[in-house]
Amino acid sequence: MAWRATRLRRENVRSKLIGSLLALAALGVVACAEQTPTSLDESLLPDEPITLELHIPWEDFASNLEVIGGYGSPSELGAGVLANSFAGTLDARTLLRFGAYPTTVSVRDTTGTTRPDSSLTFIGGRVVAFLDTIASTNEGPVLLRLGAIQHPWDVSTVTWTTAVDTINDRRPWPEEGAGPVVPLGTAEWDPATGDSVWFELDSAQVAAWADTSDVSRGARIDLLTEGARIQIATAVLRLNTRPSLNPDSTFFLVAPREEITFIYSPFPEPPPDGIRVGGAPAWRTVLDIRVPTQLNGPEALCAVVACPVTLHSSELNYAAVVLRTRRTQDAFQPTDTVAIDVRPVLSRVALPKAPLGNSLVGFAGRLIGPEFFGDQAGQDVEIPITIFARNLVSGTDAAGFDPPETLALLSVFEPVSITFASFNGPGDENAPFLKLIVTIGRSVELP
Repeated sequence: MAWRATRLRRENVRSKLIGSLLALAALGVVACAEQTPTSLDESLLPDEPITLELHIPWEDFASNLEVIGGYGSPSELGAGVLANSFAGTLDARTLLRFGAYPTTVSVRDTTGTTRPDSSLTFIGGRVVAFLDTIASTNEGPVLLRLGAIQHPWDVSTVTWTTAVDTINDRRPWPEEGAGPVVPLGTAEWDPATGDSVWFELDSAQVAAWADTSDVSRGARIDLLTEGARIQIATAVLRLNTRPSLNPDSTFFLVAPREEITFIYSPFPEPPPDGIRVGGAPAWRTVLDIRVPTQLNGPEALCAVVACPVTLHSSELNYAAVVLRTRRTQDAFQPTDTVAIDVRPVLSRVALPKAPLGNSLVGFAGRLIGPEFFGDQAGQDVEIPITIFARNLVSGTDAAGFDPPETLALLSVFEPVSITFASFNGPGDENAPFLKLIVTIGRSVELP
């Protein structure tokens, strides 16, 4: 009987519980008739975030602009430049040294057997220069002149006035412009007929350049036609050779170009009020950057959030320094696409030789057409710095260190051309500005 009473009590409790649940279910049906989980009052949900493009003027994001030159040497370009009063100012000459002559050639002798012959007689030759038609400004024929250099010179330090400028050894040219030279002849180059020009040499001159221990040996190429700027891609020395095993035949061998560089005058001064990138030796522009962490505008932002509002790095979608192109000095006007790079300066106090961080724009750089520095100057060019800007907002970089605050604008390769890119600096309506695209959540008020 005790067990039966317990069972009845349990059944009574279960009946009451089922009744209560049914009553609650009925109330739920009535409530669902008025409001469902998929049709809540919209005022209970936060508004969508607002995305804005902000333009920060120079005075509020940048400082300490500096244009620094002297990176690399024209010899690192691996090409030559010629100019004669180009744009009324620029003179340039190309200097060349050729490598050791071939010492052996395979020759078929009078019996028809092919054998190596190391007893060669050089009876003449020619210097062949290959011209870059895109980088050259002439449209018609120009006259070039070849001369033999008579003074010792160093390819990595030579300039218009100085032949050697190494440690404890500085020697000027006897005549400015890599002179004097022994004239070796002239030749005309017409870009409409090809991309090469050559100068004939006699056996005496070929013999003079055979001595590789002679630090004065070399060739100088000048442009005699005024008003043009020519780029030499490379040059070789082709040798006319008479082998001893078959003296009635002539072989043509090649002494490769060993060194090539160019010298020019006048050397451009750094711009007092602008930004410069490129050239040979190359120019860089450095500037300090700050990104606002408190936004107190514009009105479109303050209309939906309580200003000032704190900017977090996760809310920064995109950042770029926007530069406006300006016309470059006519003598150094680009003729081909310019590739601009931007990198963090890891130690500003170590400038001009400060180490740089990784590129912010990728291996190819920011490509800009040459016309933007000439007839179409005045165009805006965006240089992305999003990762750099996010680090400034957060106060740390990816490794947890204090982020650098200085940027360097430079060409992707240094040097890449005698020409350089020019942009407006601070001080007027064409000054650079900082472009930010941010997404910020709207203010949410509790009911």
